[in-house]
Amino acid sequence: MKRNNPLKRKMSQFSYDHKNLDDQVLRIRKSANELTKLLDKMSSKDKNEEKNVTFHGMGK
Repeated sequence: MKRNNPLKRKMSQFSYDHKNLDDQVLRIRKSANELTKLLDKMSSKDKNEEKNVTFHGMGK
């Protein structure tokens, strides 16, 4: 019968418990990047609309 080293056993358990953590963090990071792009597009669109309103209001 083979005995397991307690440190190896704990490391294996830790690895098993956290194996999907990297994938979850990657998904969150990807979602955050997509949200940032969406908000940037919306804010630039709002700025352009504000400029158009300003110019139209001045008669140009």
